[in-house]
Amino acid sequence: MAKSKQKQSNIREIKAEVNRKHIEFYDKTLSILSFILDEYSKELTRADIEFLDMPKSTAAVLDFLISSITKVQKGQRIALGMDDPEFADTEPQINIIEGLNECKI
Repeated sequence: MAKSKQKQSNIREIKAEVNRKHIEFYDKTLSILSFILDEYSKELTRADIEFLDMPKSTAAVLDFLISSITKVQKGQRIALGMDDPEFADTEPQINIIEGLNECKI
């Protein structure tokens, strides 16, 4: 029994460490994506391009950045346990009275 509990404890520690590394990774990735988006938006504002003449590659780059941010957000939410379903007891409470005599009601 002691070995089983120790093994479970080790597994929990490993999971916690891996989770911590994932969170650090996602934070770092989000920081990099934020930098890229900031710099790209500066380039777009400096470029002398009419909105309707904007190249399709510009929209593709923005779509790629948004997709990347979405993936990072999903990964962070999973690593932080924010998407774990929380059990909510929505059933009404039923009280059972033992020894109830219907004739006395």
